[in-house]
Amino acid sequence: WSPDSKSIAYLQLDTSRELIYPHADLLTVLARQEPQRYPKAGSPNADARLGVVSASGGRTQWMDLGEMRDRLLARVYWYPDSKRLAAFRLNRVQSELHIFSADAATGHARVLIHDKDPYWINLDDDFFFLPKSNRILRGADRDGHRHLLLHDADGKLLTQLTRGDWDVTGVPHVDEAGGRVWIESTQASPIERHIYSVSLQGGEPRRLTRDKGTHTASVSPTGEYWLDSYSALDSPPQVTLRDAAAGAIAVVRSPNRAPLEEFHFQRTELLNFKGSDGTLFYARLIKPVNFDPAKKYPAVVMVYGGPHAQTVRDMYAGINWDQVLANRGFVIWQMDNRGSGGRGHAWESQINRRFGKLELSDQLEGVKHLTSLGFVDPARIGISGWSFGGYMTLMGMLRAPGLFQAGISGAPVTDWRLYDTIYTERYMGLPSENEDGYHDSSPVHFAKELKGHLMLVHNYGDDNVLYQNNLLMQVELQKAGKQFDLLVYPQKAHGVTGALTAHMREAMTNFFERHLMGVN
Repeated sequence: WSPDSKSIAYLQLDTSRELIYPHADLLTVLARQEPQRYPKAGSPNADARLGVVSASGGRTQWMDLGEMRDRLLARVYWYPDSKRLAAFRLNRVQSELHIFSADAATGHARVLIHDKDPYWINLDDDFFFLPKSNRILRGADRDGHRHLLLHDADGKLLTQLTRGDWDVTGVPHVDEAGGRVWIESTQASPIERHIYSVSLQGGEPRRLTRDKGTHTASVSPTGEYWLDSYSALDSPPQVTLRDAAAGAIAVVRSPNRAPLEEFHFQRTELLNFKGSDGTLFYARLIKPVNFDPAKKYPAVVMVYGGPHAQTVRDMYAGINWDQVLANRGFVIWQMDNRGSGGRGHAWESQINRRFGKLELSDQLEGVKHLTSLGFVDPARIGISGWSFGGYMTLMGMLRAPGLFQAGISGAPVTDWRLYDTIYTERYMGLPSENEDGYHDSSPVHFAKELKGHLMLVHNYGDDNVLYQNNLLMQVELQKAGKQFDLLVYPQKAHGVTGALTAHMREAMTNFFERHLMGVN
């Protein structure tokens, strides 16, 4: 909706060129076809165009954003006067961004801002018009980190508002009248999030939150009050109403510590270590119940490892499967490798055009550090992850054979040609231009290297990571004469949920107990 509520901007997609994946519902007597449009890497995307129509109906005015074939329309914002729109157009591999200013009445558009990146361009919801001063505030990756930039109305860069070896991870409020911006950032630590106030004239950000951990802010329209939502590893979520100076007015939601007191909650430790080349990594560790440092324990490496995601954070995790395994006698370990989020674009872009190699190398550095602590049995280490973590589990089992004695791979991508265009091509480029990268990044080609025990888990109806990935991995393992366990669920989603979760978690727990503890 336009700010004056008189017009609606909408996206129209022509999906006729997209591939069709033949999903089927097999739970009825008469099985039903449920085809899904799914553009795999290198295949045609939908053709998109942006239109504006009166809220009372009538003719659509299409915006002229230039060539749109093999282009992505990623963001649209109305100008405050409701007469124009800002439209973000990316090239197919997302290394070039054009921000257009389009006239809502005529469709005529001109390029406002043009960005290029040697790797890829990250987009977030951090684009704002400042109507009083006729300026534009936006976030962009500069000097290896995401910071705020000020432009004039014609798109000319005026100044970089924030700078440093840290990221602006959110912009909860822009107070143009008060001359300041509220930001969420990693300035204090990559594994924490704090709220700061930054003057629109520039200068050092002023920190508003003090408690160590993770904060998010919901700010009133005037900036007079805000809700500080906070948690830490040992502090359940709480919400505090604060004034503009960050003074506490009232606790809106008190932390619920009952689960910590009711269950055998094992404390999570945050630590950092350096790899063999001096790279600093962050990790989390849970020791098993009744821990004895003189004993040797089996360990499970929890892995995600995918780009622009961060798993090691000082924030509350609650009662989860990690806690179950710790209570069964396992050490739990997780670290963030290069390519992960929270540490800037220069950190994450190191995995450009090749998945799995650098990420696995870093994870192996983590295992080396874990075993150096003295209480983990190197002959009883498992690995588990879902989605990209499932992919990383396969890479660990197949590209570092023998290190992990057992692995559980949930909903993994096994051949990157099978995953969607938007995600895959951002990091890997086009298959036709990076054949070796796609081949070497895909575990389906290395089934014969399997040593140890492997469990594959997937929803048959997964509409994100298609079950085809799992099936092709199964076939290659069968051809190589490799035995494996298989759990297949019927849900039409990327994750297993509801009543089936208990069945899955019990099977996964039993798998690790059987192969890392010898429990039958």
